Amino acid sequence: MTKPSTDNLGNQEQRPIMLLFMGKTDEHAITSFQHFYPCSVHIITSDKFQSKYEKLVKKWSDEYSFRGQVHAIDDLFMPSSVNSLFTAAFSAIDHEIKTHSSSDHNLEFPVLFGVTGGTMHMAVAGTYLSQIIGGAVFYVLRPPEGKEPIPARDIMMFPELSSIRTALQTLTPDIHFLMSKREGELDTMFEESNINDIHLSRLVEQGLVSITEGNWKVTDLGAASFDFVANSMVWNEFHHFLSSKAKSTSSDDMMHA
Repeated sequence: MTKPSTDNLGNQEQRPIMLLFMGKTDEHAITSFQHFYPCSVHIITSDKFQSKYEKLVKKWSDEYSFRGQVHAIDDLFMPSSVNSLFTAAFSAIDHEIKTHSSSDHNLEFPVLFGVTGGTMHMAVAGTYLSQIIGGAVFYVLRPPEGKEPIPARDIMMFPELSSIRTALQTLTPDIHFLMSKREGELDTMFEESNINDIHLSRLVEQGLVSITEGNWKVTDLGAASFDFVANSMVWNEFHHFLSSKAKSTSSDDMMHA
């Protein structure tokens, strides 16, 4: 099996912890393993599927080299289920802190919440939890009819509130630079944009940009956050203006060479 890329998470040294809210279907979980290459997977599901997922987690953990647990609740379709879902998620996080963190209170790995499977209120609980804990939400898209799943294509990231806040603090010309280039050398970034060391550190800390050996790259979360911020008519007009200006400058350079 080819080891999937983890550069979409900001720090390549940190494989993420994944909390998956699961129902009857399970194929989408494999797509997320291949895309994110997690170090740990916690499946939150109904007791109806507990036995199924305990067997699958054992199989998947061997195939994708992660540690895994199943957290089953017995009141999924009762008003108390929200509390049970929260308890299961916090139990998973508490386990990670106590057994795989050097800190008594903080996680040392990125946290991802998969909300593809299960019920609607499971997805809402997962999204709400991500904002409390500080993780990112993702959804696995169904591949086109007759096509095989492609992890790089079929994962949709939802921007975090803190990530959006950092994206909002990024100057519009710099968002244009990041989204038009997508990746490049750090030296070029400092020369061609207003991004300095301090703001770059913030972008990396929030998982919007990853850095490897003098190169930078916009992450999946970064693309989702910048797209969210940029999804306005005013920004799009400015983006097109900058693109046209860059092309015009390039043409002028050629004419006067």
